[in-house]
This record gives sequence, structure tokens and C-alpha cells, in this order.
Amino acid sequence: MDTTVNGTAAQVSADPATTAAEFVREGLGLTGTKTACNAGVCGACTLLVDGTPAASCLLPATALQGRSVTTVEGLAAEGPHPVQRAFAAHDAMQCGYCTPGFVVEAAAFVDRHRAEHGDTAPTRAEIADAMAGHLCRCGAYPGIYAAIAAA
Repeated sequence: MDTTVNGTAAQVSADPATTAAEFVREGLGLTGTKTACNAGVCGACTLLVDGTPAASCLLPATALQGRSVTTVEGLAAEGPHPVQRAFAAHDAMQCGYCTPGFVVEAAAFVDRHRAEHGDTAPTRAEIADAMAGHLCRCGAYPGIYAAIAAA
């Protein structure tokens, strides 16, 4: 089965037990995607599937057939995404385990927000709502929210 990952064609495992996270990490060696809860509640494994954020720990790899996938590594394909630069500038991480998932979700949110509102920064409530599916056990939320607002 064929898919596109970060702009490159890839063969997806036909094993229905393989998750999208396993396919990306183990099959393609793109280890930026993290698996933490394996229950779809922490957001560490977030990928963009046809531009929409998805919890890859719950998504069967077979569901990627014919679709376009972007990982945290793929966001930087044409230079760092503004969210990636903002996360570094605002020290929006501590241990960094949740960071890739936050960055992928935040990039989709920022891109969508910019398309709808131009350069107007989102409110804290809008950011909190967009990031509701992500957990940072270190409590780096002030830096995360500041980075997303700045991006």
C-alpha cells in the first residue's frame, strides 16, 4: 500500500496491527513522533494526515493508504516552520517528549488561524482549545502558549 510521508513515497505495512506511529518510527526511522500513552489522550504521537492532526498511536497504518502524512521532521522540509522557531525562541519545552506532538498540532492551528485571521494573534483561550488534546507532564504550558501566540 502506498502513502506519501513528508513528500516522499512510502510503502505502508499491510499488517492491521501496525499503528501509524509504529510505521513512521520503526518502518521509516522518523523518531520525532513519540508514543507515550498509546491511548490517544496525550498527543505526543500527533501526525498530520492530509493536513489534519491525528493521534497516530490509535490510527492503523493501513488507514494511511493513499494519504499524505507530515511528521514533525516534515514541517521543517523547507526550513523551520514558524512554530518550530517560536518553540525554540520561547523555550517552550522542558523534557521535550511532548514537544513534537505539540509542534505538529500547533503548526496546523497556526496555519489555519493565519488563513482565517491574518497576522492577528490567537487568544489564550483559542490556543488552549486547540491544544486541549495534548499533555505536558513538565508543565511547560506558559512557554508553549507564548510560542504559539508568537508564531
